[in-house]
Amino acid sequence: MISEHFDTRTRINMKLALDRVCRNRPDGEVHGFRRSVAENIIRCALAGRTGIGQLVDAGERAMITTRAEQEPA
Repeated sequence: MISEHFDTRTRINMKLALDRVCRNRPDGEVHGFRRSVAENIIRCALAGRTGIGQLVDAGERAMITTRAEQEPA
């Protein structure tokens, strides 16, 4: 799916962004957490924002949202 929509440079930036956001995080290797971050990165790239900084920002926003949803009220 991803290879159909994005060029090589964008796919590399997306992978780097995912790795940067998840690196050194206690839950950075948890599948659900990585998936949430990756989905936000993909949405960002689909909107045409494919720079590494833009993708990292999108991933970090997902990380904040995911943590807020997991915290008890």
